[in-house]
Amino acid sequence: MRNIHSQESGRSMVEMLGVLAIIGVLSVGGIAGYSQAMSKFKVTKTTDQIQTMVTNIRTLFSTQRTYSGVAEKSVMYSTGIFTDEICSDGSTCSTPTNPFGGTINLTTQKVNNVSDKGFAVTYNGLPADACVRLAMQDWGDSSSGLVAVTVKSSANSVTADAAIPTVEEAGTGSVTRLTDTSPRTLPMVLSDAATGCGSSGSASSVTLFYR
Repeated sequence: MRNIHSQESGRSMVEMLGVLAIIGVLSVGGIAGYSQAMSKFKVTKTTDQIQTMVTNIRTLFSTQRTYSGVAEKSVMYSTGIFTDEICSDGSTCSTPTNPFGGTINLTTQKVNNVSDKGFAVTYNGLPADACVRLAMQDWGDSSSGLVAVTVKSSANSVTADAAIPTVEEAGTGSVTRLTDTSPRTLPMVLSDAATGCGSSGSASSVTLFYR
């Protein structure tokens, strides 16, 4: 009787390690690509959200002399300025939340030392890269009511203005006359945005001031 020997073929350990390495590289690249895509999506969503919010606020208060009441979260929810997506707890709206998981603040501002003549929209808890993208957006000019845009991180703060030096810019808690003879103008340039938004991993904020 003749013995028939079968020869088994398979992959060596080196080949398996090579396959696993390739899978690992592809996985890392896929995760990085997904992360970048999500960040861009959230930036776009935030931009649309802010533009809609500002338009609705200016429409709501168009017949009023001031923006008194814009800081009341429950009122902003009941009038549709804040949506269910922003206010997860409904009409109470204790913590308005932006697409990046940070908070949204609406505050009234002084203009020419007159209270409540302007308002500010602040998006907190932004990643530095998203902060830079939002800072460099073309948010409009002074004809749209925009006064200034401020970006801030734990280390720095940079403000760019929507108008010439004789009109207002964002001050601390108010809108005051410009004193800088060479103010930064909008849209904010990359170097200023990067300085104000801080390094990677920073929790940054973007504030838009309107009158």
